[in-house]
Amino acid sequence: MSVTWNSLPREELMPFLEKSNWTAARMLAFNWGLIAAGFALVMWAPAWYTVLLAMLVLGGRQLGLGILTHECAHRSFVKSAAVGEWIGNWLCGAPMLVDLAIYRRYHMTHHVKTGTDGDPDLGNYANYPVSRQSLLRKFGRDLVGLSGLKAALSLAYLYGQKDVEKMLQGYSYQNKAGNEGSEGKRPSLSLPLVLWNARRSVLANALMLTVCWLCGHPLAYLLWPASWLTTYMLYSRIRNAAEHGALSGTRSSDMWSNTRTVQAAWWERLTVAPNFVNFHFEHHLAPTVPSYNLPKLHRRMVEIGVYGRATMEPGYWQVLKRMTAVV
Repeated sequence: MSVTWNSLPREELMPFLEKSNWTAARMLAFNWGLIAAGFALVMWAPAWYTVLLAMLVLGGRQLGLGILTHECAHRSFVKSAAVGEWIGNWLCGAPMLVDLAIYRRYHMTHHVKTGTDGDPDLGNYANYPVSRQSLLRKFGRDLVGLSGLKAALSLAYLYGQKDVEKMLQGYSYQNKAGNEGSEGKRPSLSLPLVLWNARRSVLANALMLTVCWLCGHPLAYLLWPASWLTTYMLYSRIRNAAEHGALSGTRSSDMWSNTRTVQAAWWERLTVAPNFVNFHFEHHLAPTVPSYNLPKLHRRMVEIGVYGRATMEPGYWQVLKRMTAVV
């Protein structure tokens, strides 16, 4: 945070820290409205092309719920801490198989250790750029569900432990949760513990299934896990790589060279960059600024000339080019 105060006068930054319950409510309504529209489209006109369109939309909104969970993890979404915890756990995290407290511990480590071996997210961005063939193979694994299955198994393993938060102590790129213990044995997986630790997610997804059933289309629920396994994984890969990958300082702890902002078009905001996550440099500079204030913070930083040497790309297509640049 000291870097932030040195970059912006205190009086300049303070207005951007203001939380707005009304803006937060509108963001929640927009995300869930698009989710409802995706389901409704297939229920109204079931066909392969409506299923495809719905999955494109739902994958983006799943990432959107993930970003709102992230906002609640920073306690920057709404004014009430208790309401923020409830929203983050039930309305955003639970449908996405995410526990807010567990995610918060994981994510705060990312902020402290960005660009270093201690960053739990390092594997999501450290190896870029790659060849076009390699990137296409990654995208292919995402779209056929292989990446999603791997992620689901990792979550099941994490939730199958007695003390998940304790497991995350010291969690890093080099020291993954669930590594062999002192006796050289990997901790066992417990199905009852999976169901208990993921109880909010079980209830949230059961509720979604119930709503689809009451609408006369129980099979429509399958759009949700299908999107999570495919389009959500694709969008997440692009978003993760765009935030810190293929930069001059990717493997450094200097946020001015290891984090980028991307100017997102409307269709990118519907897919890979929901809820202003594209203003990622601004977020790392001032993590407690609500995401809905980041565009204004960005403009102000440019106006007063403190944007400095931070990296900004004109769109995600340019980022994809960076991701496949010749090393």
